[in-house]
Amino acid sequence: MNTSPTSEPDTIAHAVSNPTEVVEVQNDPDLILPPSLQSTVTETTVEEPPEGGDARSFLLTLISRRSVKRAGLRYLRRGIDEEGNVANAVETEQILSAVDWDTDNECKIYSFLQCRGSIPLFFSQSPYSLKPIPVFYGSEEANSAAFRLHFQQLAARYGDVQVASLVEKKGIEAAIGSQFEKQAQRLNDEGGIDGQGTKLHFEWFDFHGMCKGMHFENVIMLFEAIGSTLNGFGWTVSQNNEITRTQSGILRTNCMDCLDRTNVVQSACGRNMLEAQLKEEGVNIDLHNDPRTSWFNSVWADNGDAISRQYSGTAALKGDFTRTRKRNIQGALTDFGLTLSRYYNNIVNDYFAQAVIDYVLGRADESIFVDFEADMKSQDYAVDLRKVRQSAIDTCIKICVEENEDLVAAWALSCPAQPNTLRSLPFEECVLLLTEQALYFCQMDWTTEKVRQFDRFDLESVEAIARGTYITSTFAARDLDEKKNVGFVIRINTKGKALTRVNTRSLSLAEDINDSSKKKSKNKANASKTNASKTNDKLLAFKALPPKSSFIRSQAGDDEEPPSETELIKIICDQIARAANVAKKAALPHTEGEESVPNAEEIAKGGGPGALSVEEKNIISAADAKKSTGYLEQLGYSLKKLVWAS
Repeated sequence: MNTSPTSEPDTIAHAVSNPTEVVEVQNDPDLILPPSLQSTVTETTVEEPPEGGDARSFLLTLISRRSVKRAGLRYLRRGIDEEGNVANAVETEQILSAVDWDTDNECKIYSFLQCRGSIPLFFSQSPYSLKPIPVFYGSEEANSAAFRLHFQQLAARYGDVQVASLVEKKGIEAAIGSQFEKQAQRLNDEGGIDGQGTKLHFEWFDFHGMCKGMHFENVIMLFEAIGSTLNGFGWTVSQNNEITRTQSGILRTNCMDCLDRTNVVQSACGRNMLEAQLKEEGVNIDLHNDPRTSWFNSVWADNGDAISRQYSGTAALKGDFTRTRKRNIQGALTDFGLTLSRYYNNIVNDYFAQAVIDYVLGRADESIFVDFEADMKSQDYAVDLRKVRQSAIDTCIKICVEENEDLVAAWALSCPAQPNTLRSLPFEECVLLLTEQALYFCQMDWTTEKVRQFDRFDLESVEAIARGTYITSTFAARDLDEKKNVGFVIRINTKGKALTRVNTRSLSLAEDINDSSKKKSKNKANASKTNASKTNDKLLAFKALPPKSSFIRSQAGDDEEPPSETELIKIICDQIARAANVAKKAALPHTEGEESVPNAEEIAKGGGPGALSVEEKNIISAADAKKSTGYLEQLGYSLKKLVWAS
């Protein structure tokens, strides 16, 4: 950029029409920035000096650094993780300097930082819809803890934080926008970011509502609201190799994807700051209205496109406005085409790419590709499934177990979607609790981490237990591994007794589950009775989950190796059989002086003569699974493998 120190805009030199291309670089080790960031650099200079006057040359550099802490692709990485890291987190630095970066002269170097990132809540969105509804998960306390941690990390790095949330105040985005605002208010009410009164500045600007009819210039109203705060943050200045001024806070901008609306707002903020910095240098420039300053728009548009391609696979939307400061029908049609391209990437290309990203960053080992082959999808490895499952177990224990019962063991397992079946897809995760008197089969609403319903079965009603190979899919090599696909079946005879079936959806989500006595009384009040089936038999089928994601290590042994699927199922079945035998013997009539329970030796062997034992047999063999796999299932998997893995 080449300018003259004059207030006349017509003496400003024309910038090059094509700024240098965006290039990928490694972080400069001398930069005072986190080492775990990737950088994208865009620079622009002037091609020819102005006519007349003493020209001054400046270099404008734009650096965007992507965090690797929650790296991934649109819809497959959303929201926050337990460590306070958010998806699509990008720090953008706008630097104004001399062309030669000579730090030994009197020239100042100006640096202004902004950042973007996904809304810091636990949520997801389906990639199969053009307008997917945000789905929240995790308790309010878990969300609040991660939310606070995120802003504590931002404050530790940048100082004060000003949030500009650009999501809609109506429609499907309104719910997540309201939750964001609610958590921000809660944070401030509970002592602020640091717990000592440092407030989080929050501004909800409905971009689509305020800029309706392609009037994106209305973004100026946002800066009228937060301008004084941003001016107070200032920017960093270096002169003669010394920092003479430091930026004291940062603007954190988000929309849903943190791409398109965010690009418009960040470029507008960068424009305001550059004008102020040049004015400090004695140069007046009108970056908003002067058509000869289109170089600034191009720099920011290229930067936005680079970020968007990494997260969504396409250039950014609203790029015509970012480049030309104008919005027209042609630009809207271009955006529609980009939207369709993003939709295709979401459902076809992104899953395998996400698996590669997780593998390269060390989030997962090579088994991730085995998992991908099985269902053509990839999971969120930033979520510790062990913690999620342990939390579910703890919740089930507090809600379901009767006060006079002692817990023996608890497990997170997989089970068929329909009761009394062996292979009703899809399988879902559940919790099985064992006490000295009963089995509790608990089904979870994993989105809210609440118990959806549970069944309680007296141990005396357990008639048979069988364990063995349990093949439920025949498509991938992992699905046919008999050592990994194991499970067990329990046959229960209700003997005409009613089963207690509690639907906890009727309970208030705001109730404290730690108040066990209050919770159990409400459970009983909401209990409904269902008659036993005509055969008095009920079948419970379970499969082992992968041990690395389901085994909770003890406090004394973090290096403790989890049992294999086969070992885990054997442990579970033996414990249930042993407890059932004890309960059955205790329920039998006995004479005075006769032991009412088996002795230790009998229990170890299965409870004595006529006691329940565990049968070894195939639940579903590979051959049987192949027979029951329909042609439509095979065709569907083949098509997915052909398209998604191509």
